[in-house]
Amino acid sequence: MLVGIDGSSGSVHALRWAAARTDRFGSIQPLLTWHYPWWAYSAPAPAPIDEFEASAERDAAASVGSVPGADILPPIVCRAQAGPTIVDVGATANLIVVGTRGRSGLKDALLGSVSSHVVAHATVPVAVVPAGASIDDRTGRVVVGIDGSVNSRAALLWALHHAPAESTIEVVHSWIYPSSSMPGLAVIPYAVHEDRAQYLLDEEVRVATTAVSPGRHRIVRRLEYGDARGVLKEYAESCDLLVVGARGGGGVAHLLLGSVASALVHQPSTTTVVIPVTEH
Repeated sequence: MLVGIDGSSGSVHALRWAAARTDRFGSIQPLLTWHYPWWAYSAPAPAPIDEFEASAERDAAASVGSVPGADILPPIVCRAQAGPTIVDVGATANLIVVGTRGRSGLKDALLGSVSSHVVAHATVPVAVVPAGASIDDRTGRVVVGIDGSVNSRAALLWALHHAPAESTIEVVHSWIYPSSSMPGLAVIPYAVHEDRAQYLLDEEVRVATTAVSPGRHRIVRRLEYGDARGVLKEYAESCDLLVVGARGGGGVAHLLLGSVASALVHQPSTTTVVIPVTEH
């Protein structure tokens, strides 16, 4: 499990969140990047690069030291851009964990732009942990957004594999009544669209639970009318974990596109796991 850190309280919170889940995701590999700031080049007496490297190493040590007893590997500290480096190093991890706030100045901040880059380019699941997210997950309410696409099905399968035992998994499918300005086009009744949406929801749960035993999880189906971004944001305000796919499908179902995933991780109210696009 790769965790991006930068010495800020937000990244330390993400590190603690990861430390509470090493039983499911394995040892933590912290990663801290640093850069030589532009203003140092123009100073009358440019500061030695070694000072910035040493500062970064101290920040990494302090972050790791704030989570005593955790299964944490020696941190990787390197001079590089945060987003691309997290994606590259995390390519072999089973989960990448990033915070939503960082610090500017001497360090590459783990700000929204970094977490957004990681979510958009990572080839493994990414957990975006806001500062107020609960660390304890012995019990919990997990929400999974689906739309019938292969990617959203992968999100549901991930939740079935990794959600805490005895947690409630709420499978949420939102839909909207399609509008058309084409004259002469037959109008399909509202109830027909709703029935189709309900069938999609039931079928996705059936397929996923056939592939993966739900174990002790309690699975609840939620059919909602409305824009996926608004619906899932509202659910996120009261759940412990939100899981979505990075891309979605078309048709009657509302798309869980990159724009939806981006909206959900921009200012998340709960920890949000984004499942990358699959090859199939």
